[in-house]
Amino acid sequence: MKNNNKEIISAVDKYGTPAYFYDGEQLITNYQNLVNALPSCVDVFYALKVNPNVSLVKLLRAQGACTEVCSITEMEIALKAGTPVQDIIYLGPCKKDEELKKAIALNIFAIVIESEIELERVSSFAKELGITTNVAIRINPDFSAEGSPWKMGGRPTHFGIEEQQAIRNFKTYLDTPNVNIRGIHVYNGTNILEAKSVYENTKYILGLYEKIVEKYNCEFTMVDVGGGMGIPYFNNQEELDLKEFRNLMVPLFNSFNKRFPSTRIIMESGRFIIGTAGSMAVKVNNMKSNHGKTFVVTDGGTNCHSAAAGSGRVVKRNFPMKNISNPDDSFVDKYQVSGPLCSPDDIIGRNIMLTKVNVSDILLVELSGAYGPTSSPGLFHSHGFPSEILLYRGETYLIRGSDTTEDIVNKQILVNFKQEELILS
Repeated sequence: MKNNNKEIISAVDKYGTPAYFYDGEQLITNYQNLVNALPSCVDVFYALKVNPNVSLVKLLRAQGACTEVCSITEMEIALKAGTPVQDIIYLGPCKKDEELKKAIALNIFAIVIESEIELERVSSFAKELGITTNVAIRINPDFSAEGSPWKMGGRPTHFGIEEQQAIRNFKTYLDTPNVNIRGIHVYNGTNILEAKSVYENTKYILGLYEKIVEKYNCEFTMVDVGGGMGIPYFNNQEELDLKEFRNLMVPLFNSFNKRFPSTRIIMESGRFIIGTAGSMAVKVNNMKSNHGKTFVVTDGGTNCHSAAAGSGRVVKRNFPMKNISNPDDSFVDKYQVSGPLCSPDDIIGRNIMLTKVNVSDILLVELSGAYGPTSSPGLFHSHGFPSEILLYRGETYLIRGSDTTEDIVNKQILVNFKQEELILS
């Protein structure tokens, strides 16, 4: 995220903290950098799971981005942002009946099938509606994603159909009534920083596609190679080398496209596109010295940004953080930065070096555009979710209001017990 400290402090004065800030120009630049590293035969699908704010999706759609959704709500957001149904694919291991029926009725580009049972359900619902619906078969490959800290294929997971089972039963899939098999979908891992790893994953998936086409003499119109391109969060990590990425991926995709010109090539991306475009601002509420360490207590922690607090990681490492209220780096000290929760794990900065911190200062947790509110327990202690603010072309836009006490309490239902029912005899 670019240096927008003045704009952020001004917006904090107006909207309060905790708050997420997004740099619209950086978001667009990240998307364009990825598109420019790929040949024109590849369509980039933005993964709403990382950040589904409708204004951000609209900005990306204006650049040509398609969307990958994992819930009906995400689908509604994509549609509201102006995404045509033919540029939407729908993933997820647990799609409810009413959700599948809606996706079928909308006639989106493809429902990604996670199991043979789900394929039967989709077939049944499409038959009820009297239409043929488009799907892709998600395959859990035998190949494991090297370079990914979070592997989603090549091991036992709840995603997709085992590779050998899928190849063995693909004729049955092709013969399923009221279903058009567009092709296959494979997503092997996420936050991959090595271009060679993305290349090897993609090469394997395209080879799997060819194997199925040759075995069953069928024609497909889609292959989704996943993606998983990441960003470096920590000091010992290097960013994805886009030059190497382009040199590897362009000939691979162009060669495939030459052999299968009618097949739409889909590459998904979320974290790479928006991760560096977002930051979380928190306000220092309290400070104390405890057992020889200085603790800075802020109003946003695990409940707002579980990734920064290290959720899901054995080794807790700090996201980049800075004190934007005090840019003077002549005095720097070591701090423990906590959130507001009564939880020992609510630490978003451990032994982190910051310019001198005072109560009411604003701290900025950088690289926070992806998996911020979406993967955080916003109702922990009933604090609610933070506001989200877009900085774009010199303007500041509130794109999500923070949850209020009324928002949270009014969704709860108080049962009107009779007095005698409140006491156990």
